[in-house]
Amino acid sequence: MKRASSYLMLATLLSLSPCIAVHAQDRVGADSATRLTRFGRDMAYGAAEGLGFALLDQWSNSPPEWGGGWSGYEKRAASNVGEFVIQEGVTEGLAAVMHRPLDYTPCGCSNTMARIGWALHGAYTDELPNGTRPLAVPRIVGAYVGSFAQAGWRPSNGSDRTRVALVNGTTSLAIGAVINLYHEFSHSPHARRSARRRR
Repeated sequence: MKRASSYLMLATLLSLSPCIAVHAQDRVGADSATRLTRFGRDMAYGAAEGLGFALLDQWSNSPPEWGGGWSGYEKRAASNVGEFVIQEGVTEGLAAVMHRPLDYTPCGCSNTMARIGWALHGAYTDELPNGTRPLAVPRIVGAYVGSFAQAGWRPSNGSDRTRVALVNGTTSLAIGAVINLYHEFSHSPHARRSARRRR
């Protein structure tokens, strides 16, 4: 219980980090939302996602130590939402401090393989306004910090917590790559060219 309280305190502090660094590149995204607004939207989305994944965990009885019924679902929901809050708090806090973008920028190219490569590359790099693509430190650190936090409070059941956390963090980045592919191929060529001209 003490460990769970420590993680909850850490999650709260990390969730406030984008607020503390709100003046670092205030406006982000195509709609010019502030980082704080963006963080609020992401928290709402992440909470809904965490509740949904908790239903899957409940159905598969994972972890079995948490049992069934409402009590088991509450634990799974708190675990999944808590992981997301920590992950997103770290990601967006570091992005604010490092002046990194939060949105995916579609490729200006028309070749299908080039677009796929661009989207996959965007899972672990950030495209900056000057055209460079450094390692996406905020996203990578956030994914693994959230996964290690969750691995710390879930029952281990004899499994290797480090391995589970590494797999979950990598899975989170892979899901980001799939989301990038969706955004890449949901934009028309005209919209991509216009977006590239505006930068």
